[in-house]
Amino acid sequence: MFTPFSSPHPVRSARSRDRRRAVRSLLAAGAVSALALSAYAAPSFASDGSQPVAGATGADGTGADGTGAGASVRLDPRHEEGGAVPQNFVGLSLEWSLVERYMGPNARPAFANLLKNLGTGVLRIGGSSQDLMPFVPDATNTNEVVTPDDLALIRSTLDATNAGDADTARPAWGVVLGTAMSPPSDRRPFVSPDHAHTFVTQGVAPAFSGKAARYVAGIELGNETDLSYGASRYGAYLDDLRTYSARGVTGPFPVIAPNTSEDILPWQTIAAGPTRYFWNWPQILDVFAPGAKTRAGAFGAYASDHFYPLARTCNGKPYRCATIPALLSDEHMQSLDYQVYEHAEEAARHGLGYRLEETNTAAGRGADGVSNVAASATYALDMMFNAACPQPPQAPSANTACGTGAIGVNLHNAEVRAFFSPEEGNGYYNAVDYDPSPAMGAPTAAPEYYALLLFSKFAQGTSGLRPVAVSTDDPTAGNQVKAWRVEGSAAERRLFLINKSDRPVTLTVDAPGSSALVDRMTPYDPTGAGKTLDAAQVRIDGRQVAADGTWPGFDATQEQIKGDRLTMTLGAGEASVIAIHQHDD
Repeated sequence: MFTPFSSPHPVRSARSRDRRRAVRSLLAAGAVSALALSAYAAPSFASDGSQPVAGATGADGTGADGTGAGASVRLDPRHEEGGAVPQNFVGLSLEWSLVERYMGPNARPAFANLLKNLGTGVLRIGGSSQDLMPFVPDATNTNEVVTPDDLALIRSTLDATNAGDADTARPAWGVVLGTAMSPPSDRRPFVSPDHAHTFVTQGVAPAFSGKAARYVAGIELGNETDLSYGASRYGAYLDDLRTYSARGVTGPFPVIAPNTSEDILPWQTIAAGPTRYFWNWPQILDVFAPGAKTRAGAFGAYASDHFYPLARTCNGKPYRCATIPALLSDEHMQSLDYQVYEHAEEAARHGLGYRLEETNTAAGRGADGVSNVAASATYALDMMFNAACPQPPQAPSANTACGTGAIGVNLHNAEVRAFFSPEEGNGYYNAVDYDPSPAMGAPTAAPEYYALLLFSKFAQGTSGLRPVAVSTDDPTAGNQVKAWRVEGSAAERRLFLINKSDRPVTLTVDAPGSSALVDRMTPYDPTGAGKTLDAAQVRIDGRQVAADGTWPGFDATQEQIKGDRLTMTLGAGEASVIAIHQHDD
């Protein structure tokens, strides 16, 4: 018989306790600094606030303007054991209050094109609005209520996106549909198991009947339940999770939980815990996993999580403050690595996958000048690799073969200020901007979308994922060049290079063969002022997504490899994919 815990942090598994004790020992011994990756050096801006522009490479390996840094990396041509990047890894997350803005009749064609460009993925409809918006079967459709019309718009969008794969076991794109699960209140008196049952039986089931049922990756139970229930109602949360997960409430569709968030803190603070529900995952998954596994759909059974490295408001806590240097720092990426590694391992122990179902650059709808500039794309690309293969800062060599990681991520999109006011404009962190005008026309690609595009084309669905060491004589800049390798096929190796610094870096890539194909994701400043990380736009191979959401295609350049070495310069905030086809197995 289940007995509710009086504390939000009940007795943990022996393995969890042992891991936390080991981390505390490291902290007490002062070993954290030795284990942590090098800290990010703040960019040096010119007096006018601009950033240096990548220039020609000088004979000494620096940029012609003296701002460059030199580094080297080796792309091993042989097969290496490594992790797999699943199909459907990339994803977008939208608030329920924005369904019409992305999937209404005028918006749908372009939005479907934007999804199709990414090949495969998972669309999540939820966010905080899912606990605030009731499902009312016979209501007039508005921004403040979920109706069958909303679900019909989602179904039509997926039909357009998945055209041509009607008979596949797993569609190109699936959808997560969030339903309210929280303590009832004056603001949300409708929340109940009966409400969730009505949502599923009168909304989801009719809209996703027949073969379309496989589109539904899961019914997500509540949003950030650690906040809505809190410490005092942890036992009630476990009771509700058991009730809502039952087939009598949400069956026959898959269910997804716990959808927890975490306070924006250094990983060392979380490790020393307790904080929110972070260390409650073993007990939460004890309740959730058995039923979830019996109801797994086309996308498998998995647990979900949220993560934000920064916030729009600091609230007197400098670690939260949103700046470009903080966003691109190793310090904040380590917190992501720590969370993903710990929770992905816990999910695996329960026979579940793990998905970062809501994430972006800064909580609170993003930060202007940080979340809506090229730096956000640079961050998002590296973040997806770290989610797929987290490098736990408390054990730096524990996951070099990428055996533990997320099965996917969803970049969240919202209104700029408040729910139900989409006419005020887009959240600063939106990867896809909706049309705030009454026309509700075509959505458009924002900087982060290009990171999704590059990752989906060259990393998603590959094997052999591993981090690659970068050597440099200049740790100030060189440690901000991140490298990852994947195997695209039996005859192709791909090396991702990501320059997270504010100046160009010249790299020597040791690779066999006579030539390589190189694709580049580059900051683009339409003003001509020479902005880089703070540029308003991004291009891949000099190309941009069209107004109708279509992508003209990649246009790689062929670079010569001389003496098994390729020399190239990455501009500030630039990323590249190097593909070679000649190798020895």
